[in-house]
Amino acid sequence: MTEVAKWTALHPLTDWVGALIFDVPIDFAVTGSGDTAAKWAAVLTLLLVAVPVTAAWSVLDRRRPDYARLYEWFRLLLRISLASALLLYGMIKVLPTQMSFNLERLVEPFGHMSPMAVLWAQSSLSEPYEMALGAAEVVAALLLILPVTAGLGSVLAVIVSLQVLLMNLTFDVPVKLFALQLFLYAVVLAAPDIIRIIRAMLGRAVVARTSTPLLPTPRGNRILLAAQVLVGVWLLCATTVEAYDGWQTYGNARPKSPLYGIWNVTEFSVAGEQVPALVDFSESPPASGMPSATERFRRIIFDIPQGMTMQRLDDSLVSFPARIDTDQHTITLSKDTTHQWKLATFSYVQPQSDRLILEGTLGGKPVRMQLEQVDLAQYPAVSRGFHWVQATPYYR
Repeated sequence: MTEVAKWTALHPLTDWVGALIFDVPIDFAVTGSGDTAAKWAAVLTLLLVAVPVTAAWSVLDRRRPDYARLYEWFRLLLRISLASALLLYGMIKVLPTQMSFNLERLVEPFGHMSPMAVLWAQSSLSEPYEMALGAAEVVAALLLILPVTAGLGSVLAVIVSLQVLLMNLTFDVPVKLFALQLFLYAVVLAAPDIIRIIRAMLGRAVVARTSTPLLPTPRGNRILLAAQVLVGVWLLCATTVEAYDGWQTYGNARPKSPLYGIWNVTEFSVAGEQVPALVDFSESPPASGMPSATERFRRIIFDIPQGMTMQRLDDSLVSFPARIDTDQHTITLSKDTTHQWKLATFSYVQPQSDRLILEGTLGGKPVRMQLEQVDLAQYPAVSRGFHWVQATPYYR
């Protein structure tokens, strides 16, 4: 099921709920956010439908004493759903991809970053921290696969999903709805075991937990158990392959630009005339984001092979797809990754390993820049490292 189809299952009722209750038009276009008004309206619509349907079913089937077997199937569905989500999000942390390190964060002012960018930056600066978060999610997911360890896995899932939910809420990450959903899954699964833990801590007797077999025959249940193991192995392999591919493509193991580094612009001239490094806060950056020919830059950042980021004198950043030809010593900036719409072309000379000269056209005018590479060791965020012994706190 596609992302759009999943949320439009109750269309046009969802449109009516959105218009009547939220007073917003419902648009299920994929935006990268999990907390759009359309998705909140869709969840509310599902609840508005589920409550009366549940009440009606309870009345019509009131003579049935229990739903013991159906309840166990429901728990199995929750376990597999929760395990698959935890494995995916866990593996892209174990192989640091979700919060990948970007050079531009070292020079971007803290106050310019959104709360989400702050969370991503601080997590990416410590691979062991990010990997530990992911390992906890992976362990919880693997424990959820087998019925014998599902109780422990569900309790651990409550802890890790609560931590994720709190980060999403406090750092304004637009995955609050999905994080809440996973947390509720974990709570429902862990509730019986949490009650047992509380009783044990209070010194009360805890009897052995019983459950209704999913199938009526022992052979059927053995086959079902083997199927759960196979599903767990498949999920682990699939998420590992996907995470590894992402790690190599855009995670911390991605290729680096041939000009990798942060470069200070020491000289900048347009048509042979030097442009001083003065900030004019009365002028706003162009609406298109493309620098003008006379706009001087503070720094140029080369991180990924297909990109280039410019930092203006007011410390704002603007990034463009870039094609760097190391044979011809040229840099071509484009509007998109297809490179069909060229914005600027520069030739470059590297007289020394830490010196770079760019010459080309920008906004139809000849531009020349001299760059000096910044020593990344000057940033404690990446050079400080770990110390067991510290004579005094290193806080700066």
